[in-house]
Amino acid sequence: MQDVCFGWAYLSGDRKRRLLPGPEKKNETRVMKKSKTTKPKGGAKEGGQNSGKGQVVKFKPAKPRVPWTSKLPPVRQYCANSVQFVKEAWQELKKVNWPGRKETLGGTAVVLILVIVVSIFLGLIDFGLSRLVKQIIH
Repeated sequence: MQDVCFGWAYLSGDRKRRLLPGPEKKNETRVMKKSKTTKPKGGAKEGGQNSGKGQVVKFKPAKPRVPWTSKLPPVRQYCANSVQFVKEAWQELKKVNWPGRKETLGGTAVVLILVIVVSIFLGLIDFGLSRLVKQIIH
C-alpha cells in the first residue's frame, strides 16, 4: 500500500510516521504515541498493556525544500543577456540595406494603385451580383 501524505503526517495502513521537530540525524529514533483507531486484537485488553505506550519509529530526515526563486537565474544574468541582445540587434540593423527616397515613393505608388484597382473590381462584382439577386427575387 502506498503512503498518503496529509500535511505533515504520512499514513500507510496502521503505521503512522510524523516529522517531529528537533535535530536531524541519520537513522534517528524517536518515540511517539500510537493513536488507536481500531479495537485491539485478541491479546491486548481494553485499557491493558499497550494503551498509552510509545512506539519506536526510525525514519530518514526530510529533504530540505528548495525555494522556487533559487531555480531562477540571477538578475545580473538577465541584465547581461538583455544588453547582449540589444547590441546584436543593433549590429543586424546596421547590415540592412534601407531603401532610398525614390524607392520608397515608387513602392508606395504601386500599393496605392493596386488598392484602387482591386476596390473597383470588387465594387463592380458586388453591384452586378446584387442586381442579379434583385431580379431573381422580383
